[in-house]
Amino acid sequence: MTRILLAASAALALTACATVPQSSSDSSTAPVTVRIVGLNDFHGNLEPQPRPLVVTTPDGRTRSLPAGGAAYLASAVNTLRAQDDYSLVISAGDLISASPLASSLFLDEPTIGAMNRIGLDFNAVGNHEFDRGADELRRMANGGCDVHTLRTPCAVEPDFKGADFGFLAANVATADGGTLFPAYAMRRFGSGAEEIAVAVIGLTLEGTPSLVSPGGVAGLTFRDEAETINALIPGIEAEGADAIIVSIHQGLVNSEGFDDGDCGALSGDLRAILDRLDPRVDLVLSGHTHNA
Repeated sequence: MTRILLAASAALALTACATVPQSSSDSSTAPVTVRIVGLNDFHGNLEPQPRPLVVTTPDGRTRSLPAGGAAYLASAVNTLRAQDDYSLVISAGDLISASPLASSLFLDEPTIGAMNRIGLDFNAVGNHEFDRGADELRRMANGGCDVHTLRTPCAVEPDFKGADFGFLAANVATADGGTLFPAYAMRRFGSGAEEIAVAVIGLTLEGTPSLVSPGGVAGLTFRDEAETINALIPGIEAEGADAIIVSIHQGLVNSEGFDDGDCGALSGDLRAILDRLDPRVDLVLSGHTHNA
């Protein structure tokens, strides 16, 4: 057995309290660290906010900081990934749509391009991914210039190639009984006896149909989150996963604020889902609430 430690880092507002060590009882094998860089609800914010963000530091001083934008995010992700030999960058949904003009005017193709350059590995679909319908969402993933909206695609790049990263949608069932995108993905690091495998399950909130127009989710069924995750665990373990990550577009609210390291006052719809999860899930990345 290989011992594995998942080190979670937050590149945007995310679960700073989600680091979970997982190791075997075989002390003869040195531990292997896989750094997980989590982000959520990017919403096509390619440019920084027009005004710096004013924050109060623990010692009571205020600082003015640039906030947002793909360039700053890329720098943050690169810094975090450099801390370990192995890493994954995972989005917990709403990567696109409800976006500023620089992205939305071009059907969010620029955001897909930016995330390709940043090196995103996986995006769990969120409710806003369905704003323009399932066919347009497939185009975001697979590329092409087919027209699914009133706006003309491929206005920036004449040959839009789609995402270099994987879209995941474990609880989004299609009419034929499959899923809109793969339910999970397995990423392997190392080789031979030293190889380790990390599984990533991605899903959106069950209530997505109540948050988008009916046409955006026509023919799709959104299943219970915890039931979907738990049903996948035995098969994932059988494939040899050393660790299991869930990236879910559902979230929590910490009433004590973003810098409360204890996470002692959590509420929100994700709470009940976590209480029902198979304990073999090692790490959960969340989104959707836009709160600490």
